Amino acid sequence: MDLALRPGRGKSWKGSIKAWINRLFALNPMLQLLRRIISDFGAEAAWRYGAAFVCMAIVSGCTALSAWMMKDMINKIFVDRNQAALIWIPAAIVLLFVVKGIASYVQDVVLSIIGNKILAGVQKRLYAKFLRMGVAFFQSNPSNDLITRITYNAGAVRDMLNLVTLGLGRDLMTVVGLAAVMVTQDLMLSVFVLFGGPICVIGVRRLVGMVRAAARSEIISMGEIIAITRETAQGIRVVKACQLEVELEKRLARAVEAVERLNVRMTKVQARVSPLVETLGGLVIALVVLYAGWRNLSYGETPGQFFAFITALLLAADPAKRLGKVRLQIAIAAEGAHMIYNVLDLPEAEAAARPGAEKIKLTDASITFRNVSFGYEPGRPVLKDMNLHFAGGKKHALVGLSGSGKSTVFNLIQRFWDPESGEILIDGQPIQGFAFETLRSQLSLVSQDAFLFEGSIRDNICAGLSATDAAVEAAARAAHADEFIRSLGQGYDTRVGELGSQLSGGQRQRIAIARAMLRGAPIVLLDEPTSALDSETEQVIQTATSELLKGRTSITIAHRLATILNSEVIHVINDGQVAEVGTHSELMRLGGAYSRLYQLQFGDPRLAS
Repeated sequence: MDLALRPGRGKSWKGSIKAWINRLFALNPMLQLLRRIISDFGAEAAWRYGAAFVCMAIVSGCTALSAWMMKDMINKIFVDRNQAALIWIPAAIVLLFVVKGIASYVQDVVLSIIGNKILAGVQKRLYAKFLRMGVAFFQSNPSNDLITRITYNAGAVRDMLNLVTLGLGRDLMTVVGLAAVMVTQDLMLSVFVLFGGPICVIGVRRLVGMVRAAARSEIISMGEIIAITRETAQGIRVVKACQLEVELEKRLARAVEAVERLNVRMTKVQARVSPLVETLGGLVIALVVLYAGWRNLSYGETPGQFFAFITALLLAADPAKRLGKVRLQIAIAAEGAHMIYNVLDLPEAEAAARPGAEKIKLTDASITFRNVSFGYEPGRPVLKDMNLHFAGGKKHALVGLSGSGKSTVFNLIQRFWDPESGEILIDGQPIQGFAFETLRSQLSLVSQDAFLFEGSIRDNICAGLSATDAAVEAAARAAHADEFIRSLGQGYDTRVGELGSQLSGGQRQRIAIARAMLRGAPIVLLDEPTSALDSETEQVIQTATSELLKGRTSITIAHRLATILNSEVIHVINDGQVAEVGTHSELMRLGGAYSRLYQLQFGDPRLAS
């Protein structure tokens, strides 16, 4: 006997049993996972689970009583020919099955409510976790993997709890109730029958590993199907233009066939439980009939006892079979649940409001980089001891060759990443001291890849802000988007489609500019904002944005130097460092890196005068 269960060693029986249960959970990883799921998602539904268990107990009790009543039905009606029994026994059977039906209905409804609440809770918690992760997380985890986790895997948590609930509450209690009936009818036969249980357990244990491996592979293949479908929907123009239909069809077919094979494999493994249980059950029933027949012929025993026993045995076959499969099904669900916790257990890069984080109220909105070094990969720095200053209220531009570090400067200002060394200051204060949400509320971004959410044009201009229709339309007019918006069928309520697929590139860009204008932040980051516009529209929007940017700190990344000729300060970035700073005229006179870039685009440097 375990010493922890012995009294008199400073622990109560209750405490000793609790400690023993904790050790039992610690020894079995699947039980550890189950305990955590119950703690995280099942605790809130404890009273509902209690109600479900009560209903399951009623169902199990009714099943056991129906088997127990077989003895009286056979003996009193068919052997003793008791007329009163012919009335009350059928009436009792009807009442029994009515109660059982009502309890089954309540049980199913309650478990459905619990399961759907758990699924919704897992999905909401997982999505909230995604939002608190940094940009690096989304770069290292493809979107199809995240979609698989929040759809396919999220259901695994619900499935584990439901399987355990139904296994323990419905099937185990039914088997126990029917076993009690068998024991009361014939103890010797009951002991003989129950010997089949350990054989089933040993057989099932050998199948668990096979099922888990197949389940893991199935999840990966499901992610591949999602990835191919997503790429097809988002890149359909490229698919059509490059005639990729046949190749993508083959890729999807391979992924679908892989899932098909894995499903068949898991079905075959789970189905092995049935012949095992059926063979043992048939053997046991045959021996029971043989033994009971011998007892009846030799000792003249009434058949009621035998029929009650055999009925209980037959009724126990289905719940016993389900109990045999439940461990395999839990093993499959556990793979999906592990993938959920692999994400939930990751350290969060961005807290909603970090302790001690200040609320920003900017004065001059200046931005300073002091000896900032940063690289996306170890040993490959993008910024190297960079010193950079953006004076408040001025129009700045960042120019340089591709890969020089311009976009990285924007990423660090928005704290998508933090520098490896050095510091970044806003109004002379390190940005790490500010809460993420308040830092970013002071920034407006317009990127060259204008991203639009599924929804209406109005929703995309607001983008989370509470704004009046008049304010939205004023921002659209300033971005020269109002005219084309009103020409659409539903105006500002027009749906933009997935990734803005219903609009042209220039239209998407103008909506993104209107979004930045409505935001009205003191710092505006422009990453090639007019790259998708024609020359005439570009000129109009430059005029509108120059009015908008008055009194604000703006930074424009530009490859087309014509867009930043009127910037008050131009910063030339080369190989992760600031190479030159000045106005367009000053840099042209300097004859350095900026002048060479200008010559590459315009040919004749005399045009710079």
